[in-house]
Amino acid sequence: MRRASWIWLAVVIGAGVAAGCADSTPANRSTLDAAAGAGGDGSSAAGAPGTGGDAAGTGSGAAGTGGGAAGTGGGATGTGGGAAGTGGGGDLDAGSGGSGRDGGADAAGTGAAGKGAADAGAAGAAGTGGSGGAAGAPVLAPPAPTGLVALNSDFYSGTSISILNPAGGLAHGDCLDSSSGGSSLLISTDAVLPSQPQRGGEVVIVDRGNGALTFVNPSACTVARRIALPGGTSADPHDVVILSDTKAYLTRYQSVSTATTAAAKGNDVAIVNPTTGAFVSSINLDAYASTVAGATILVRPDRALIANGKVVVSLNEIDASYVSYGEGKVVLIDPATDTVVASVALTGLYDCEGMSYVAATKTLLVACGGPYRVEDQPVLSGIAVVDLGTSPPSLTRAITSVAFGDQPVNFSWVLAAPTAAGGTRAFAGTNDPLDVLPDALYVFDYVLGTTTQIATSSPFTIGAPAATSSLLFVPEATSSTPKIQLFGITGTPQVTTGFASDPTNGLPPQEIAWY
Repeated sequence: MRRASWIWLAVVIGAGVAAGCADSTPANRSTLDAAAGAGGDGSSAAGAPGTGGDAAGTGSGAAGTGGGAAGTGGGATGTGGGAAGTGGGGDLDAGSGGSGRDGGADAAGTGAAGKGAADAGAAGAAGTGGSGGAAGAPVLAPPAPTGLVALNSDFYSGTSISILNPAGGLAHGDCLDSSSGGSSLLISTDAVLPSQPQRGGEVVIVDRGNGALTFVNPSACTVARRIALPGGTSADPHDVVILSDTKAYLTRYQSVSTATTAAAKGNDVAIVNPTTGAFVSSINLDAYASTVAGATILVRPDRALIANGKVVVSLNEIDASYVSYGEGKVVLIDPATDTVVASVALTGLYDCEGMSYVAATKTLLVACGGPYRVEDQPVLSGIAVVDLGTSPPSLTRAITSVAFGDQPVNFSWVLAAPTAAGGTRAFAGTNDPLDVLPDALYVFDYVLGTTTQIATSSPFTIGAPAATSSLLFVPEATSSTPKIQLFGITGTPQVTTGFASDPTNGLPPQEIAWY
């Protein structure tokens, strides 16, 4: 369980917690209320082969006496289907065809007559058309999203999920909750949703408290299957990327010092079978741990998502006692080889976790909370902007929390949400580590670094949102009136309406995601 969960627990059950959003806000801000989640990347259609072969070139007869040698037919093969473009609708879908080596057949060219010093040579032989080119290797891409889900929890009595209408409102409140498991909690009070939609159109719950993955049919609101994870609760699973029916990456946050097998060790990326839960192997990331005098930093693999054909994992970089921090990092893993192919140091930022990816510009955003309760925490907290389109990928800028009202950024999430016309818009939230000042919701430009506060709420109540092209859904987990607040975001973000996400149990929403 991450530190944030304990803080939120204290907020929920402690006395004197402010209820709801601030009663009075400046004219340019509003209290929370908003709608839907962001779409996926790319198209699911397979790419078409490339262009056909060029016509044969011109024959060139060598000079000769009494008749030059026949010219050589010059029919070069054309360009064909190249590497696939980025697919969208599932794992390893091919995108549009590019240029490659073998082209589709074209009409054969005719060799021109060779020219000798005396007589013309014979016509060159017709050039041969190129063979049809096949689409290149498929590119790893996240599945297209099919719906929105809210995870609701008070961190001590129970957890539920609700299916949302992307146009705003509930489609199915209390789709499934902890009590559905009978004597044990079907969904523990320490559970999260994956950073991206997963294959198959099911809601996937990373249940850290039960050490399991739970797959939910969102139409029937029934458990499709539930698998125990290697290492269980001790290894503290934090995220999952399902690559196929037999392969998934599982980030495991805790190092289990008593473990005698790799399957139980943790502090790694475990490769598991998502159908059975069986441990296959692990990817050790210890080489990427920061060096800090007087401390042993654990890499603590945290969140994970598919970006630019690789699996990107954020490294939280904290020692076993949660006292000493190393600079945040992200690593890129090639699932074809299960090896790290690049790493990016998030220089100057610490306690980094939540990520969001903009496929159109190959831009990765990473939220970093900074070392907890140190004097200069806001300077060491912020949003890292990483360019994954360069080789090697690089940190292009860090927008520190000084730009966000001098309060640390909520490390658990950041949301890139470009407008319909493109742009570089994103959303982030802040928390007061002293649990006094209200949470604040910001819209910001991740290229210009400009920020605007658009809403406030009680301390530690604004959770991870999701967005469509027109609506922002923001979970607001206040103790008195928990709700999902909708904002219209076709232009300047404007508060619209709010609604309870779990009217049956009254559980507050903690995060919203696409499945």
